[in-house]
Formats: sequence, structure tokens, C-alpha cells
Amino acid sequence: MNNFYRSFHIIRIRCRSRLTRLLLSLKGIRSHPVGQSKIAGMKKAPTYRDLWKRLNRDGHASRSPLRHTMVLRAVKLIFACAACIGFIALFPAPFWPEERELPYYGDFSWHAEDPVRLSDGDCRELGRGGAEDYIPNLHLSEYIIRKGDTLWNISKDFDVYPDTIISCNVFTNVHSIHEGDTILVPNISGIFVNIGEGDTIYQYSSKYKIAPDFIMEMNNLKSNELTPGMKLFLPGVKFSTMERAYALGEAFNKPVRGRLTSRFGYRRDPFTGKRAFHRGIDIANKVGSKVYAAQEGRVTFADARSGYGKIVIIEHRFGYKTIYGHLSDTAVTRGQRVGSGQVIGFVGNTGRSTGPHLHFEIWHKNRVIDPLTQTNMAVR
Repeated sequence: MNNFYRSFHIIRIRCRSRLTRLLLSLKGIRSHPVGQSKIAGMKKAPTYRDLWKRLNRDGHASRSPLRHTMVLRAVKLIFACAACIGFIALFPAPFWPEERELPYYGDFSWHAEDPVRLSDGDCRELGRGGAEDYIPNLHLSEYIIRKGDTLWNISKDFDVYPDTIISCNVFTNVHSIHEGDTILVPNISGIFVNIGEGDTIYQYSSKYKIAPDFIMEMNNLKSNELTPGMKLFLPGVKFSTMERAYALGEAFNKPVRGRLTSRFGYRRDPFTGKRAFHRGIDIANKVGSKVYAAQEGRVTFADARSGYGKIVIIEHRFGYKTIYGHLSDTAVTRGQRVGSGQVIGFVGNTGRSTGPHLHFEIWHKNRVIDPLTQTNMAVR
């Protein structure tokens, strides 16, 4: 701090000497003989080092005064910057120009047996008035499963919802994907829905709060008519809790307690000994054990059927249905609504059976599914 004051004192003396010379020059003393003699008689203005030596008691400078001058200049610069920052903070600009960059999603090519309608180009400007809207086009990329991959880390790498990948692929079990399999990964988060008879764009627009024209632009539709069987992409949409449970194979509960005696798929027929396809699973238990509805729904059949014996068929949401066979008796009637876990019958040995057990099947839109991949019985 003392060095700072010394430097300041040196600068003050120097400025005073120069100011004196300037005043004498303005008054014309330099042109007057007497003035010239006064100037000639004046001592030479001291240098910084001379003043520094004069201010130090030992008669010589311990440090260079130039260093203290640089320190003073640095302090002034800091104060000037602080003043500028304070001015900008107190008086911000009324308008800051903003530049919008178009999102880049890359160019993907894909192949699928059930094609999805895609838009052409990378993005398109929509002249709807007001601010310009840019809608990125939907692309699907093929991804080959690597060792250690899961749907969750794949969705994180591609920055999309896991629901998005699940909705555009057919998985036997989403918890168990195999190395080397090829899946399709969209570049935009959302879900694909299968269009059924009577479905309209306005129906999905109202349900998911999406503008109809936005759905049309995203799917490159020329009109609002939808064809049954086509896939429609709904941007930004996720599965509901129940839809996700069905997609993850966790929507159905175990229908009866017991031991799993036969799995889904090809096996040796217990009656003929030949190789035959088994469309469900068999769970053994004693006759009279309670059988429960695997999920809430409506009973569509509760009677005897060839091969199955006494059975109960229940329809569920999203096109699912479950079949409970070889019952000793039923506890429900056709058209009755049942809840998840409600008793619907009892284990028996009716029909084409080798012992008391429950034959359990799950169907989805005329396609039979392995129950172990759709119930909480599945081995993860």
C-alpha cells in the first residue's frame, strides 16, 4: 500500500512540472527575453528514478517505479471494466437478436416388412403466419444389438423415449433382447399406433392434445383419412401406465398358484408322442384350487369346448384376451365384467388332459403370445 502511494505521489509531481511549462508557454514567456532566462535558469525536470530516490530514505530505489506505474494502470483498467459491466447490467439492451438453428437429425435409411409413412427431406417450413415453424421429418435408423445393450441405454444414446423404440418394433420380451438382432430407432420421441377400423386423426388429436395438421405433416398425409392397418406416429407422446405395462409384459398376473409343468412352444404331444405346438403354459395344482383373472376385462365365453374342457375366455384392453382351460367348474358367466384377481373358476382335469392343471393362453389381435413374456411370472 505504501508503494502505491509513492507511485501516485511521483505521478502528481510529474504532472505539476508539465503543467507549469504549459502555462508559461501559453503566456508567451518563451518568446520574452526575461521568460527565456527564467526557463533557462530552471532546473531540469526530475525523472521517475530521481523522485524515487528522493522519496526513499536510503537514497536509492529498492524497486523500479515502472512496476508500480503498471500496477496503477492495471487497477485503473479493472475499475473501468467493472464500470462497463455495471452499466450493462443496469441498462440492458432492449432487443437481443436471436438466431434459430434448424435441428439436424442425419440421413437414415431403413427397411421394414410393415412400412411406416415417412416425410421427404430433412425439414420443412410451414407458412402458417406469425413465427416460422420448423418440423423435423421422421426417419428410422437400423441398429444392431450389441453385447450388454438394453432398450433403456439405447434410447438414452439416441435421445428418444424407450416407449418410442418399443412401439415401432415387435419384441418377444423387452427385458431380454439378443445380440445381433436388428431394431428400428426413430429420430424423434413419440409412439406408433396401429390404426383400426373407424379411427380418425381427430380421435388421436383429441386424446393426446396434438393439432391434427401437425399429425398430418409429421406423417406426410395428404388427407385426414386413415387406412386400417397403417401405423401412425404421434410425436412427443408416451405410453400410459397400463399401456406401458402391456408393452413391458407386466400387465397380467399369475392366474393360479402351482408348478409350471409345460412351457409355450413346440413339445412332444403327451397323447400322440409327436412334435406339436403348445399355445400356452400348464400350471399344475390340485383339483378345486382357485383360478384368478389375470387382468380386468369382460367374459366372452364360459362353457365347455373340445380339447379344452371347461374354459373361460376374457377380453382385455388393447386387443388382448386370455384363455383358462381344463377347469373343473366356472365361477363367471358370459358378458360379466371381472376385475384383476377375481376368482373365475377352479382347477380341474376336464378335456384333453393328463392330470389336474390349468392351461393358460394369451392372445393379442389373433396372435398367440408366450404367457411367460406377458406376466409377472417371466424370468428377467
